[in-house]
Amino acid sequence: MHCVRRILNVTYQNSQICNKVNNVNRICERLRVLRQNTAYRFNHDSKEESAESEEKQNEYTELSNRYIGTAAGHRIFVLQPYIKWGRDKKRNTTPELQMAEAVALINTLPYWCVVGCKYAPLLTLEKKALLGTGAIDNLKRDIHKCDNPSAIFISTNQLKFVQMVQLEKIFGLPIYDRYSIVIHIFRQHAKSPEAKVQVALAEIPYIRKKMLETSIGSSGKANITDKIKLMLNNRERKLKNDLSKLQQHRQLTRKSRQKTNMPTVAVVGYTNSGKTSLIKALTDDQSLQPENKLFATLDTTAHRGMLLNKLKVIYMDTIGFIQDVPETLIEPFIVTLEDAIIADVIIHIYDVSHPDMTAQYEHVQNTIKPMIGENRLVIDVANKCDLVESDCIPKDAIAVSATKLTGIDLLRLEIEKVVLGTVGLLRTRVRVENGSVAASWLYKWTTVMNAIPDPNNAQYLIMDVLATSRDIQQFKQFLRQ
Repeated sequence: MHCVRRILNVTYQNSQICNKVNNVNRICERLRVLRQNTAYRFNHDSKEESAESEEKQNEYTELSNRYIGTAAGHRIFVLQPYIKWGRDKKRNTTPELQMAEAVALINTLPYWCVVGCKYAPLLTLEKKALLGTGAIDNLKRDIHKCDNPSAIFISTNQLKFVQMVQLEKIFGLPIYDRYSIVIHIFRQHAKSPEAKVQVALAEIPYIRKKMLETSIGSSGKANITDKIKLMLNNRERKLKNDLSKLQQHRQLTRKSRQKTNMPTVAVVGYTNSGKTSLIKALTDDQSLQPENKLFATLDTTAHRGMLLNKLKVIYMDTIGFIQDVPETLIEPFIVTLEDAIIADVIIHIYDVSHPDMTAQYEHVQNTIKPMIGENRLVIDVANKCDLVESDCIPKDAIAVSATKLTGIDLLRLEIEKVVLGTVGLLRTRVRVENGSVAASWLYKWTTVMNAIPDPNNAQYLIMDVLATSRDIQQFKQFLRQ
């Protein structure tokens, strides 16, 4: 009987174990199914999100192509309008110089070329077709004489969309203005994530404005669908968030540079004036490869160099400026220009040999002064001095040739002078023991210009250093420890 009970107990226990195992198996099976369903839903949702994102991108690309045009190669006929007289007439340049820059813009784009040019003297840029009937007929004949043009570039700030539509109907060719051409150049030259975000952000005000102009009906109200509005607003918001994150990263990088106590020297100037070439000459950085084209640099980049007094500095390369484009085109790049605005020294380099030098110089000055303030000292550098007579160089500028290294040491001396006055560096003579921790501290945290043995005791060094008053106080505290 006792044996029977024991067998029954064992059977019961086994049965309980089997039930538990079955329960565990059922739970595992449920979890497996749940995981499969979750994975399926996740993959399905991801595919849907990816498809939706791709669809939105395709919609935006179509919209962008409609209002900015495509980047495909074109055979361009350039029309250079200019105001003959009156308040809006440009007096610091000429139509010929404006035309030369317009042609240079087109030649910057790969697979684009200029097949014809014409000037258009006007009293106003506000006419619906921009030109009068007679001028349009003459322009048609000139275009037909050219070797198969595929588009027209009207080299003015920003055409109204109604003007573009009217001109496209008249000539049967795509119409570009300066804003759209510069956007295409920016797209070609944007390499870093920051530059790409800034270029993408610069497109949206142009597209939005053109949309508004073309969608206004007879009632005077804009007929833009909520879907398109939402798409542009969402894209703009996302790009601004991305730019804000990149700006935070740039601020961290800036703080990291500031901890080194190295003064910063920003080089600004008109596009293709020689900014990168000058920094290469000042730093002897052979990795820098200047390019002879417009807007070769779209990022602010940092490069270490040393002045004649052995003071280490950081040179900041910046995006170039150009005339006759709206502020909305440059506005997104203010984020990267901040490094130049807050630099200890600002160098304005300009091409003194350029025929349009006066207009280019004034444009950069008028652009940077509101950013840095009227009283901020700027070092003017007249580049390519080897290509002009000495009497063509302004007396208040430092003449250099960045490629031939002419005047580079003179510029270094001027930078040194401004840095010492701006940063508050003091020349100090210190006597420390040779090989001591005090000597090591000075080498690490100050600029040692000279170090010679003490003539009265060779175990000591006499060091000439450049340091801030704060550095000197910290050195005294270090000695007391």
